[in-house]
Amino acid sequence: MSEKTYIYEYGRDELDELSDIELKAFKKASRLNDKMLDLKILIDEIDYDWGEYLDFLEEEKISKICEFRGDQCIEFDDELLNAIVNTLKKSLNDTNKSINYNHKKIGLNRVLDG
Repeated sequence: MSEKTYIYEYGRDELDELSDIELKAFKKASRLNDKMLDLKILIDEIDYDWGEYLDFLEEEKISKICEFRGDQCIEFDDELLNAIVNTLKKSLNDTNKSINYNHKKIGLNRVLDG
C-alpha cells in the first residue's frame, strides 16, 4: 500500500480499517476541508465581482478615478456614494480581520503539524 499524502486519497476499504477516533478525525477534517474549498470558491467569485464593480464605476464615470485621470465624473448623490463606499470598506475590513484572527487563532503550522 502506498503512503497517503491527502485525505482524498483514502478509499472506502481503507476507511473501514480505521479506528473510531481515526474515522472521526478523518470526517471532521474532510468537512473542514470542504468548507475551506467552498470559501476559496466564494473568495474567487468575490474577487471577480469586485473587478466587475470597479469596471462599472469607471465605465459609468461614477468613480473618483475619472477625476484623477482628467475626465469628468457624472452627477451622483454624494451621500449614496459615501454610504456605498463605507459599507464595502467595512465589509472588506471585517472580513480581513476575521481571516487574520482565525489564522492566528489556529496557529496553522504549529497545530496541524502536531
